[in-house]
Amino acid sequence: MFGEPGTMRGASRGDGGGGSHERWLLPAGWALAVLLFAIQWYAYDVTRGTASPYIDYLGWSCLMWALAPAVLWFVRRHPLESPRWRDSIALHLIVSIALSVFQVLIEASIAWLRHTHGLAFQASLAHYFRQHVQLYLLTYWALVAVAHFYRIHDRARERQLRAARLEAQLSAARLQALRSQLQPHFLFNTLHAAVALVHENPDAVEDILVRLSTLLRASLTELHVQEVPLQKELEFLECYIGIQQRRFGERLRVDVHFAPSVLDCAVPSLVLQPLVENAIRHGIGTHKESDVVTVNASQEGGQLVLEIINRSSELHEAPEQLMARGVGLANTRARLRQLHGHRQTMQLLNLQPRGVCVRLTLPVRHCTFPRDSVHEEPNCEFAR
Repeated sequence: MFGEPGTMRGASRGDGGGGSHERWLLPAGWALAVLLFAIQWYAYDVTRGTASPYIDYLGWSCLMWALAPAVLWFVRRHPLESPRWRDSIALHLIVSIALSVFQVLIEASIAWLRHTHGLAFQASLAHYFRQHVQLYLLTYWALVAVAHFYRIHDRARERQLRAARLEAQLSAARLQALRSQLQPHFLFNTLHAAVALVHENPDAVEDILVRLSTLLRASLTELHVQEVPLQKELEFLECYIGIQQRRFGERLRVDVHFAPSVLDCAVPSLVLQPLVENAIRHGIGTHKESDVVTVNASQEGGQLVLEIINRSSELHEAPEQLMARGVGLANTRARLRQLHGHRQTMQLLNLQPRGVCVRLTLPVRHCTFPRDSVHEEPNCEFAR
């Protein structure tokens, strides 16, 4: 609130302290208001030649602003935007008048006891009432306005945070749904391969089921993880390749080429397996000759480039139609868009003289997987 230790008669402007959920803001704002108003009063009386010691102004400023925290608390308890806003306005009007009169009474009493003006108590009370009651009223309503400004600001920020959390949860749910579509697809194909060999090669079936068990265990352990280091993804892919090589024998060879510097780059989990599966199914799965599938991983500028190449297959439809129809291709593209937006690309290319290449580009992020717990998310950061 406002007051004066000397004979200040000019109108002053009050800067209300605002309340916020940050614990330091209220005491910091209160202290700043106390200092600013003490300096203002002191400077005014210095120009008139009636200044008292500065400590008197500081004490008066503390006294005048002593009720500001209580006013802010009262405003939070009785906000003007509540359903009963008319009652709230009437209540604040009564409280502002009562507090202003109370502060005028305190101010006049202290001035009378100190014989500041040499006036009787009634005359001192009338003097300060005429000079300062309007300033106390204005200060109260300034505090009301500041409190409501921060209330509206905090609510808007809470809505933004809530919307961001909901968007992140929705994105995670979409990614999880896409992964859940891939897992049954992979499982059924693998079991079908085992059934085809059950009479012809029981040892191969046993190896397939052991590898399948390993893959399912790893997949379930990392069910909630959307990205893993490339090295972990290649280990998963190696297990899958072993299953397919048991199925096709020496007819199938899978070559994996990578630069050691990209092994810690983050990739979507299970991103390579469905693409390699497509290359096998549309290559050696359609003819009886031998086949080679190549997997390349390299870094070009700030992008991680992944390529899955099959030289014995070819595209018979437009790439966009194929990527929109196939489970593996469509889900992979959808997952990449969810994770990286426009910073990624996925291309389906015809090679010359023959062959098909699926080319993925992702932003480079270095990723390490916690060793102490398989249930923790990997730590991934964009490359500098």
